[in-house]
Amino acid sequence: MGRAIASAAAATYGFLLASSSTTAFTTQSGSRSSSVNEFVRSPSSTSLSMGLKSNVLSNVVSKAIQHPIATTVAGSAIVTTAAVKLVLDRPSRTYSADSVAREYDAWTQDGILEYYWGEHIHLGYYNDEEMAAGYKKKDFIQAKYDFIDEMMKFGGIDPTVDSGAKVLDVGCGFGGTSRYLADKLGPSADVTGITLSPNQVKRGTELAAERGLSNAKFMVMNALEMDFPDNTFDIVWACESGEHMPDKEAYINEMMRVLKPGGKFVMATWCQRDDREVPFSEKDKRDLRFLYEEW
Repeated sequence: MGRAIASAAAATYGFLLASSSTTAFTTQSGSRSSSVNEFVRSPSSTSLSMGLKSNVLSNVVSKAIQHPIATTVAGSAIVTTAAVKLVLDRPSRTYSADSVAREYDAWTQDGILEYYWGEHIHLGYYNDEEMAAGYKKKDFIQAKYDFIDEMMKFGGIDPTVDSGAKVLDVGCGFGGTSRYLADKLGPSADVTGITLSPNQVKRGTELAAERGLSNAKFMVMNALEMDFPDNTFDIVWACESGEHMPDKEAYINEMMRVLKPGGKFVMATWCQRDDREVPFSEKDKRDLRFLYEEW
């Protein structure tokens, strides 16, 4: 199997893809239950940003010890670096009523995510051969589109079968995945992306118009309280949006509510790895706490 990773992936984290056809779901009092097929991708050995900060500090300290004369001169710099690390290691983006929308609005307006990550602001896909050769050798942007293709295969989404599908992209960003799906499935498909950010809707709509993709549209909507009627979509797609959801159960229930019986559901999300065989180190626990406290 290949592996889906990010350049800042953590050894403390695994990666989950979940997929199901709702033919396996049974309706009971308006809810569905299912044994969802799922697998966990291998965790990456690369460092979190916090780990990188710690590594930088460790290198500074190591060099100071090797060069005692320079240590006196650099002492204040080390103290300053340690102080900066304490600040950077403290979660700064805690949940509030409008925190996700506000931050993504700002990032979309200044173009920072689009500039560095491309239109698909998610993970990339790397097969075993690419990992063995060194994942950094693969084009970062292409890896992201390969990831969409892998999700489509895993979810059983096929352009020859789903060419007329009504698709929902939950937490669409500025629509890179939505536009890709709209193009892949063809003009008869209808792809709707929802996000909390008005700026993302604006940018997503602009890019869809530039590419002539009239079958991709974007809406400001809360994924935990969708405006769509029950059984609206043939395909419900969610790529790394669950991380921003304060109520995970409501997130899943809403997606199941708007998915048609017999429809297709595919979700990719970060998840904590199983620590029963290899327990978390104290640093792992600090890293996880940072991620849990900062959305």
